[in-house]
Amino acid sequence: MRVATWNVEWADPDTPRGSRARAVLESINASVIVLTEGCRELLPPGNAIDGGTDWGYVLPDARRRKVILWSSFPMTQVDVSVSPEIPPGRLVAGRIEHPRTPINMVAVCVPWRDAHVRTGRRDRTPWEDHLDFIRGLEKFISVLEAPFVIAGDFNQRIPARNQPKNVVAALSAAIENLQVTTAIPLERPLIDHIVLSQGLKPAAVEIIPDSDEFGRISDHRGAVVEVALK
Repeated sequence: MRVATWNVEWADPDTPRGSRARAVLESINASVIVLTEGCRELLPPGNAIDGGTDWGYVLPDARRRKVILWSSFPMTQVDVSVSPEIPPGRLVAGRIEHPRTPINMVAVCVPWRDAHVRTGRRDRTPWEDHLDFIRGLEKFISVLEAPFVIAGDFNQRIPARNQPKNVVAALSAAIENLQVTTAIPLERPLIDHIVLSQGLKPAAVEIIPDSDEFGRISDHRGAVVEVALK
């Protein structure tokens, strides 16, 4: 199963940048995509669920979603209310009916360090929403049936780069004993990640570039991972 994740920095489907992002998403030939800061219109035909529009900011475009989980396979939504600490609009989960085995898929867009600090509600301190999300994610993972995949924008570089030690420790605790397939020692480590439960086997990891021959597409690089299913 090819799993991809990419934050497309609110690429508008009706613009040249959005068209180029859509072309990339089609070309990677993934069977599951976690799209963050994007629109459903950028994704191929298939099944999709999203986190809705309530994440505390005014939407300049009603099509925008913080997180969308897309699959070419049938998919049913999984209840995530076990973790009320998670800020709304940023996590969805689905049970994917893969022909070989059902698999739970978790799509995340973890708040960045300054979420609702200087913009939005302006009622948070740096890293507060981020840490709330990570604690809620840890609780959700603890009751999630394996096999599962977690993918999306984690807003932390892995390996760590300049994050506070307590922030790094919180994420490390949440995904302890899981496989971070995108923890690649790059000059600029990724913040868009694909994490596997034990028992799943990652094969090749591909990087989705943040630009093409026409210029920048996004402020993020994405990733595609081949996941071997038993």
